[in-house]
Order: sequence, then structure tokens, then C-alpha cells
Amino acid sequence: MRGSARKLVAMITCSALLGAVGVAIVSCYPRETGEQQKIALNVPRGPAKRPQGMTALMVRAGATQPFTQQDVVNYFKTHNLPMNMTSTGQFQVEALEFLTNRQVSDRLAGASPGLSPDEKVAFVTLRGSFVFTGPSAGKVARFSRVYAVFDTRTGNLLMIGTLEQGEPPAPPR
Repeated sequence: MRGSARKLVAMITCSALLGAVGVAIVSCYPRETGEQQKIALNVPRGPAKRPQGMTALMVRAGATQPFTQQDVVNYFKTHNLPMNMTSTGQFQVEALEFLTNRQVSDRLAGASPGLSPDEKVAFVTLRGSFVFTGPSAGKVARFSRVYAVFDTRTGNLLMIGTLEQGEPPAPPR
């Protein structure tokens, strides 16, 4: 075989090989039917994992209280609530209470930080101006009271929420 014939045979062989690989790859993908396939989810096994939360306060081991209201005030001077559009200077710590997880769940109509019922948490009430954005641009919800729940064992922030109905957005100017 001459050089050009060899090149032609090599190109045809290579093209055929690439074509076969392409068909094999395409045949591996499920056909699009426009419907999502249902997949069974297995129930988790084993003991539940402790919620981690977000690193926040330093815990004083062995102290009567793991942290003080002043510790919480200092934290919120430099850390805003997630998704709050107002500055940290527009709200203050109103109260710090050490409650059980069960007591917090009762207070919040079933919402739970996720710890065992008798584990202690810190329930912090904040008062001031809070503005949270909604799912679409331009829509906001305004609140004057919110809460934050901290794990007394780790000092981590476990959850935040509002303690009232949101005010309607201010009319455009």
C-alpha cells in the first residue's frame, strides 16, 4: 500500500472507531421523555447526627452559664443575621434565656434546633430593624423582633427566625 492509501485507511478506521464510541456513549444515556424518573430514597440508618450550626460564641467550660448576654451582644456587634439587609447597629440583644430544646420547640410551635428534648440551648431575642429579602428581587419582609438559638455545648448558632408577622413592604417613592 502506498502512503496516501495507508493514510486513507487509517482515517477511515479512526472515523469508524470514533463513530462506534459515539454511539456507545449516546446509548448509555437515558432517553428524554420529559418526565422525571422516580427514585426511592432510603430512610437514614443509625443514630441521628448532632446539628453543627455555625461557629459563633466561645463556651466557658465548667461555668454556671456557658456564655453571658454580653458575649451575645459582642457577637452581634460584628456578625449580622444571615440574609438580613440592615446593619448590626440597627438591632440589639433584648434577652438571653437558657432553655431546653423542648421548651424552645414549644415556644416556636414545633420548630426545633434538632437537639435532644432535654438538652440546653440559649434562646436570644433581638429587637430592632430587620429586613430580609424574598425569593424575587425587590420583595422584602420587615420585622422588629427575631430570635437566635445557640448550642450551649459548642456555642454554635443553630437557628434564627422571626417572632412576628412581617410588615408589608414600604410603597415606592
